[in-house]
Amino acid sequence: MLRSLFIVLIALCLTGCASTKFEVLDINALSSDRDNNGAFVGLERLAQSAPNSRKKRVNIMYLHGIGYVENPEDAPLANAFITGVADAYGQTVEEKAVASQCGRARKDEDVELSNSITITEVKKRTYKTTLPGSTLSLDELVCMDRQVLPVDSDIEYVIYRVFWDDIFWEALQRPHVGQDAIGQNETGMFASLRTKYNGRLKDKLVNYGFSDAVLYLGPAGEQIRNAVRGAMCSAALDASGFGFEQQGDRVNHIDICQIASLRDIETDPFAFVTESLGSKIAFDIMRDAMTDGRGNVYDDMIKGTQFFMLANQVPLLSLSDISLNDRVVPEPYADEERPTIIAMSEINDFLSYELVPFYKQLLERSDRGDSNALDMSVETERNRLIDLLGFNIVDMRVQFSGPVFPFVGGFVDPLFAHNGHVKQPELVAYMLCGAKSGQLHVENCRGLSSDALRGKNLRRKIPINENIGGEPLKGEAAKRQGK
Repeated sequence: MLRSLFIVLIALCLTGCASTKFEVLDINALSSDRDNNGAFVGLERLAQSAPNSRKKRVNIMYLHGIGYVENPEDAPLANAFITGVADAYGQTVEEKAVASQCGRARKDEDVELSNSITITEVKKRTYKTTLPGSTLSLDELVCMDRQVLPVDSDIEYVIYRVFWDDIFWEALQRPHVGQDAIGQNETGMFASLRTKYNGRLKDKLVNYGFSDAVLYLGPAGEQIRNAVRGAMCSAALDASGFGFEQQGDRVNHIDICQIASLRDIETDPFAFVTESLGSKIAFDIMRDAMTDGRGNVYDDMIKGTQFFMLANQVPLLSLSDISLNDRVVPEPYADEERPTIIAMSEINDFLSYELVPFYKQLLERSDRGDSNALDMSVETERNRLIDLLGFNIVDMRVQFSGPVFPFVGGFVDPLFAHNGHVKQPELVAYMLCGAKSGQLHVENCRGLSSDALRGKNLRRKIPINENIGGEPLKGEAAKRQGK
């Protein structure tokens, strides 16, 4: 009896050690000379009133990442984001603006809604495959829908969800790897031979995951970027009053951007929330807009905005960007027009890399020559690096993924670490309210009404006079942090 009781007590102790609560480990800005000092504006503070409107609004382009997000077994990831925002304002389930799939009613998938649009290629694109004489074609690019979330009497969020991977899966990826995916072949011969969890991991990480990244790094990547550019133009038109109904059910990305360039567009601010591979897609579009030498709709949407990049893959996939040609420096933006990337990374995510250490490491390990050398301990040199990049960077290092095995804390769920960000009420609070001097900016922010946050102390404990690596700060940096 005593032996059994002892075993139970040990198990409870191990379970307690293995459990993981949400924690912010660091908020670090590339512009700062010390850690835990990052600041960024939240979505609620970005919201402004459009012309002839009393209600504040912020338009959000939500771009999914790797993963078969419209798998009937899984709700699209944007639903968790919309649900999290609604929770933050104390909304009830019935009032949440969440639909299951693009342009479809939540309860009856056969019912089409008028809140969506399909972006197409100008003409069908044909790709030659590894099988000589065999081709694959693609004409539709993305489906985008609009979800309106009124969270207060004078503020609302309009979320434009961009779905591209379902279309690209059916046209290009399924012919390559669909024979080995669960439920994608009639016999199920290959997938059924695996054990349950190995099969699920292969589907989640490889078949519906890595294949997206491989596809994006090939010739089809340009089509994906064109698709998102077309979606951005369509969303800008919709937000300015030229709605989807007027644009038409299907528009090609060149025509819709031409229409947008010819109209005098006045909208509420746009922000971007991206997941995983979606972060790299948004990053590439942002850089293209800043270096093409042309003023266009993308520039207007990007200037002064925030990119909340969850589980970004920018450093990893930037390996494909190394080139024999010089990298174009973005056109100079004024401080108030420079966009800011807020990279939110779970430390146990296999695929995500923080951006501030990435650029510092790249700077340290690459050859710039004596005339182009940069000293990151000097403020003017850090600002010079930001000018070269064209955008501000804030890293938010977090931890929330729990253990896979109840009694073992040394291995947490890597899938949840990758896609569980918007399911964390504290993280949603940071997205809505922003950060100031490394702390959640709670003053005058209404997005803190979630039941999960009620009664919690949201103020972080930041070590005094100490960097994240434990090295004492010196000189002026130590004096400032000690204040």
